Amino acid sequence: MRLLNFIRNSFERVLAVDTEYRSDITNTIPNKVLCFVYIDVFTGETFRYWEHEKNYSERHFNYDECLLVSYNSVAEFGSYLAMMHGRPLNMYDAMVETARLYKPMRMQKGQMKLLSTAEYYGIKDKMTETEKEENLDRILRRNKFSDLPFKYSLDEQKEILKYCEADTELLRQVFIKQVQDIESKCNLKTDDDCRDELWRIMNRGYAQGCCALVERNGVPIDYPLVKKFNDNWVFVKDNLIREVNKDLDVFTDDLKLSFEKFDRLIINENLSDRWPRMKTGHFTTNKNVIKKYLKNEKINKFNIIRQFQNMTKLTAYTPGTDGRVRYSANMFGTVTGRASPSSAKNPFAASKWARNFIKPSLGNILVYMDYASQEPAIMGYLSQDKKLIEAYKSGDLYIHSMKLFGKLDDNATEETHPKERKIGKILFLANVYGQGPKAVASQLNCTVAHAKFLQKKWRDIYSVYCNWSDGIIEAGLNKGYLSTVNGWQRHIKDLFKIKDGKKVDIRRSLMNWPIQSHGAEILRKALQDLTDEQFEVCALVHDAILIQIPIADFNSRLDEAKRIMVNASIEIVGGPIRVEHEVIRSNFKQYGKDGKENKDQELFNRIMEEINTYTRSVSNLHPNQEHRPI
Repeated sequence: MRLLNFIRNSFERVLAVDTEYRSDITNTIPNKVLCFVYIDVFTGETFRYWEHEKNYSERHFNYDECLLVSYNSVAEFGSYLAMMHGRPLNMYDAMVETARLYKPMRMQKGQMKLLSTAEYYGIKDKMTETEKEENLDRILRRNKFSDLPFKYSLDEQKEILKYCEADTELLRQVFIKQVQDIESKCNLKTDDDCRDELWRIMNRGYAQGCCALVERNGVPIDYPLVKKFNDNWVFVKDNLIREVNKDLDVFTDDLKLSFEKFDRLIINENLSDRWPRMKTGHFTTNKNVIKKYLKNEKINKFNIIRQFQNMTKLTAYTPGTDGRVRYSANMFGTVTGRASPSSAKNPFAASKWARNFIKPSLGNILVYMDYASQEPAIMGYLSQDKKLIEAYKSGDLYIHSMKLFGKLDDNATEETHPKERKIGKILFLANVYGQGPKAVASQLNCTVAHAKFLQKKWRDIYSVYCNWSDGIIEAGLNKGYLSTVNGWQRHIKDLFKIKDGKKVDIRRSLMNWPIQSHGAEILRKALQDLTDEQFEVCALVHDAILIQIPIADFNSRLDEAKRIMVNASIEIVGGPIRVEHEVIRSNFKQYGKDGKENKDQELFNRIMEEINTYTRSVSNLHPNQEHRPI
C-alpha cells in the first residue's frame, strides 16, 4: 500500500474522471462537452457537472493540486481543451498503464478497454459494455455531429450522467488495484522509489495531453485539391493503368493480370533465377518481393499499376470547419510505445504521393522535422560503443563502417563507392534486426559462408554494442521484462512464442525493442517540450514531427524547435541526434538527395496531369456548364 498512500499524501484530491461529449465533423475530437463526473478515489465523494451548469472557462477543480485518473486520457484532455481549461499537469492514464504492464503478454487484441481491465482485476460491473453502449446510442450519440443546438431532456441528462458515473466508479476501483499491482511488479520499497515511479506515470499521462493537442490542431490540407482528386479519380484510373501497361503488356483488355504474361516479363528481365514462385508455379506478385526490385524500370512500372489499382477516393479526408484533417494519434499504440496513428484519416499513413495534399494555413509555413539515422545513434549512446558513436557522427554511418572493415580509404564517399556503402548498409540492418546469414547472402548475392564471415566481422568491430544488446536481452529474461529509461516495458517469458502451432524465436524483436522504444521516448519528450513552448504540432510520424510556424517568426522559431528536439535526445539517451528538416511553403513536394522529384512526386504529378486533362475535356464538351464528373 506504500505507493497508494504516497499518492494520497501527494495531492489535495485524487479524482477518477470520465466525460461524455459529441465529436466534431471529423469524428475525432470533442466538439460539444456534455458532462463530467468526478469521484474522489479515497472518500468516494461524487461530483457531477452538466454542460449548462458551469461556465466553460471555469475549471472544475484546482488541477495543479489534484491527480486526475482516467482511462484513455486523450479524450478527457480533449474535453478540457474544448472547454479552454488547458492541459492538467497531473494525469494518471489507466489504459496506458494497462498496456505497459501487460501488453503483449496477457492482454489480447481488443481487450484494452476499461471493462476488460476491470475483469482482469476481478472487478465486476453492474452492466455489460454492450448494454451500456446500446443505452448510450439511444441517448448520447443521437444527432452526434450536428452543429445545431440540441437539448436533452432532464431524464436523458440523468441517464447520461448515470452511465458516466458508472464508468467513473469502475475506473476508481481499477486505479486502486492497478496501483497495488505496480508497486508489486516494480518492487517499490521506499518513498523515493514511489516518487520516481509516480513521476514516470504522470509523464506518460502528460504525453497523452500533448497527443490530444496534436489531434485538436490537425493537419492543414489543400482540400480543393483533395476534392478534385476524389471527384475525378474513378474516371482517369483505367486510362492511367492502360497507359503504363503499354510498355509491360501484363494486363488483359479488361485490366486483369495475366500470370502467363507476368511470367514472361520476369524471364525477359533476367530475374527468373531470383524471383520466388507461388504454388501454382507462376512467379509471385507479392508486394514485398516487388519492393526488392523497384530499381528495375519495368518492375517499378508494374508496381505503379498496382498502386493505381489500390487507390481509392480519399473519403476519410473530411476536414473540420478550419480545413484540417484530424486523426487519432494513439500515442502508446505499439509494443515499443511508438505512436500508432489511425491510417485512413492520416495523410502520413497513406502512400507518400498523398502528402501532396498537405498545405500550410495562410500566413504560415510547415516544417517536417525528423531525426537523422536515429536508431544507430541510439544504439551507440545506450551501449556507449565509441566506434558506433564515431561512425554515427561521421555523417555517413555505412561508409564509415566499411572503412573500419578495411575495405575503403579515408577519402571514400557515397558517390565514389556506392556498392561498398550498400554492403555496409545491408550488414548494419541485418545485425540490428537479427537477420541470419541466409538473408544476408540473398541480399549480397554471395555464399552463406561469406555472409557468416561478414556478420562476424561486423560484430567484432561493434563488439561493445553487441555485448550490451545480448546482456540487455539476458537481463530482460531474468526480470521478465525490458524497460526504457522512463519505465515503458516489454514483458517477456522466454525467447519463443507460439504462432500457428509452431515455436517462433522472438530474439529479433527483442534486439530492436530497446532501440525503437527509446526512439519513442525521445519523440514524446520532444513533443512535450515543443507544445510547452507553444509550438503548433500538427502530426507525429515515427521519428518525425510536423509543425506549423507563422511566417513572421519562422527563422527564430525553427532554430528553437531544432534545439528542443536535439535536447530531447540528449536527455533520453545521453547524446545529441541530428535533426533534419524540410520546409513546406506550399503543397508538400517530395525530392530526393539530388534535389530532383522522387518517384512518389512523379507519380502524383502523373495522376494530376491525367485528371487535369480529363476535366478540360469535360469542360470542352459542356462549355456553358460548371464541370461536374459524369
